[in-house]
Amino acid sequence: MPRNGEAPAEGTAVTDFAPTQWNIIYLLMTVGALVAALSISIQPLLLDKIFGIAFEKEGAVNADIQVVAEIVSIVCVGWFGLLSDRIGRVRIIALGFLIAVVGAAISLLSLQVGLAFGAAGLVLFYLTRVLLTVGADTVQLQLSTLVGDVSSRANRPRLMGNLVFMMVFGGTMLAAIVMQMADYPGGVFLIMCLPLLAGIAGFQLTRRSLRDVAPPRQASGDDEHPLRQVWTVITSDPRMQLAFAAAFYTRADVIILSLFFSLWCISVSDLVGVTRTFATAHAAVMIGLLGLAVLAAVPLWRNFIERHSRISAIGASLSLAALGYIWLGMFANPFNWLVALPLLMVGIGHAGCFVTLQVLTVDVSPKPILGAMVGAGYLVGGLGTVMLVQSSGYYFDALGPRAPFILMGTGKMLVTLYAAWLLANGIDETCDHHLKSARKVDWKPLVFLTAALPFVWLVGRSVIEGYISSGSLGEAPVGFVNRYLGDWAFTFLIISLAMRPVQEITGIKTLAKYRRMIGLFAFFYAVMHVLAYVTLEWALNLGDMVGDIYKRPFILLGLAAFALLIPLAFTSANSQIKRIGGKRWKRLHSATYVINALVALHFILAANHENGEPYVYAAAVIVLLWYRFHQWRGGNVLRVLRID
Repeated sequence: MPRNGEAPAEGTAVTDFAPTQWNIIYLLMTVGALVAALSISIQPLLLDKIFGIAFEKEGAVNADIQVVAEIVSIVCVGWFGLLSDRIGRVRIIALGFLIAVVGAAISLLSLQVGLAFGAAGLVLFYLTRVLLTVGADTVQLQLSTLVGDVSSRANRPRLMGNLVFMMVFGGTMLAAIVMQMADYPGGVFLIMCLPLLAGIAGFQLTRRSLRDVAPPRQASGDDEHPLRQVWTVITSDPRMQLAFAAAFYTRADVIILSLFFSLWCISVSDLVGVTRTFATAHAAVMIGLLGLAVLAAVPLWRNFIERHSRISAIGASLSLAALGYIWLGMFANPFNWLVALPLLMVGIGHAGCFVTLQVLTVDVSPKPILGAMVGAGYLVGGLGTVMLVQSSGYYFDALGPRAPFILMGTGKMLVTLYAAWLLANGIDETCDHHLKSARKVDWKPLVFLTAALPFVWLVGRSVIEGYISSGSLGEAPVGFVNRYLGDWAFTFLIISLAMRPVQEITGIKTLAKYRRMIGLFAFFYAVMHVLAYVTLEWALNLGDMVGDIYKRPFILLGLAAFALLIPLAFTSANSQIKRIGGKRWKRLHSATYVINALVALHFILAANHENGEPYVYAAAVIVLLWYRFHQWRGGNVLRVLRID
């Protein structure tokens, strides 16, 4: 068990926890991580054996379920972070366990429905994964915030390291042991019962034993919105910009490895002559070895963080994990025990980056908005998880089971280069971990690179593997390319539509300068989507395209949305706004509401019945359109949505 902490909080009159309280915090973190890990680890096996998902769809369906869970969790858990500054962390932790209990109970029902009706039970399974993800993530996030409340700059690396140690212990070591039951009769049912029992125990222990230490934030009418304060902190400190960019690629590590390494083992199990339950158990053992690497590395990184700058720690840990991912992607057989070596590298790198992010966020965050800052970090990590899992699912089905690991490695190398650029430009820390320079760094390059990554991954992977050939994108199926580009066009359309409401709710006016870039990327991916359809799919054969549209009339909805999007893209420049006139320009660009509605319907009609992702996207569009309509009617949505 990690050493108990002595942590007088800096700048506040907070009393340290008693040893019993620390032990309870570590135990609850272990329980929360175990619930999250089991729900992810058992998923591929359930979809394969219980719900009967076809092999060629397993990557996309597994990814879709995780993406849906992450999208809902981003909204809920981020809001809980804001709320915890007002009502305390303990109430939110108890709520998280309660949500997980409900999700675990429904999972048992979904199991019975799946056994009786096959894929028809997926609706309940989607709900199960959403609730378990929201509940487990809420618990882990709020426990980290609670430790941040009571820690000081001197002991923060040790205390956060202890917390990460217990989280990894529960999420990898204990999960690996429990998953061995999958190969025994009744083992799957017992594994699904465990999150229910763990959630009930965590809820009771939280209510009876935990206490808050930080005074709740008292809001007044003159206070700046907490999200605006978060934005100010992030934009004024380049280390936080690096930390959030690293969080984008770090939070997805365990999910990517647990999900796609398990899928990889299952996909080749018949070839190597083992059962799929054995393959699942083997994958759990390998993830357990990764967890061992994290546990062993946490004390080493803790010392490194205390003696070196946070920027150096993030750069070193990301580069190590990136090399591990790329090496893992070079193996042909997941049952080769040498696979453990790159997994160990990923685990060591993940440990350093995760601990550093926790420490740096609490270092820089003002105490009154600590919950909001930690929630913002979770939001960015959740967005990264959505982006990476979504792309990985497509890559797994179209380009092979090793493709997700190459994707993760290249993304981490990008952030490593950003860390090196900061150090090369003299942006570093003093010996007591304060920023040497007050220089600000513009976010536009990071936003541009992140938005361009899906296209870079698609083309880069094809070039590296020599897939590009005449008339096609090589071995990548046309359907994969088409849907991949279309999904990202819709994703950026929704982000662009959401930026104005976020700007109005939070008062962060500088968001406006990124909205145009996001909108143009939506147009870019839409153009690529249409080009893939007319060239790769139908080779510019007009007759065949007309016949296809006759068979699948929802294509007309997509074409109508694309036609409306063209004038918006070509009138996005400032010179065009002046030429057209502000009022006429606004009326023209209000077509974005129609475009999003058309694309949402196009997405739903084009999807197969196992894919629940289009309905979540459509729900997001409905909420955003409702917001704009309510504002147009003169309603005060801000009064409802603001947390002051």
